[in-house]
Amino acid sequence: MSGTLRALGALALALAASAADAGRSCEQRPPTALAVARGMDLAERTAARLTETGADVVVLARAGQNLSEYGLRYSHLGFAYREGEGRNAVWRVVHKLNACGTAHASLYRQGLGEFFLDDPWQYEAAVVVLAPQTQAHLRALLVDNRAIARLDTPAYSVVAYPWSSRYQQSNQWAVETLALAEDPQAATRERAQAWLRLHGYEP
Repeated sequence: MSGTLRALGALALALAASAADAGRSCEQRPPTALAVARGMDLAERTAARLTETGADVVVLARAGQNLSEYGLRYSHLGFAYREGEGRNAVWRVVHKLNACGTAHASLYRQGLGEFFLDDPWQYEAAVVVLAPQTQAHLRALLVDNRAIARLDTPAYSVVAYPWSSRYQQSNQWAVETLALAEDPQAATRERAQAWLRLHGYEP
């Protein structure tokens, strides 16, 4: 688990280093045919890669913003889980985003195509495959709308302090929800953060 927390810590750093909204431009413009084609191609390749892992739940990150000046590659993450079996299986992504230009955020359940059509800086993805037991714990939460919202704080700040519960940015929700999945006693943000500290998470 400590390796997973280190990997998540590296991914979660990205959003805190930026002052934009999870990689989305606030400029209202229709997507180009090329952008749609590239986003759907990335979704298709990612689905194939996720299926190859044999996992049921993974951490999925995208390169939504250009964070190269901070030495970072990925800016936003969520949990992708497999829904269905065999050829009928599809991948869903649960993640948190703020309404563009606002201090209010909501949870979303999307397909891979929608996840990658959100005006990314680069058409790239990163995957962290979780331990089987962690996958099982997380999946039970991810399919339950009430459960995934248990640690959600709508008050959003991109630079939310990681050991405070006043605000919550997108990647904080994911990491704290991971803590809840691993320990049902971590049922408040304060307890989830205490669990993360105890297990060596370094934001």
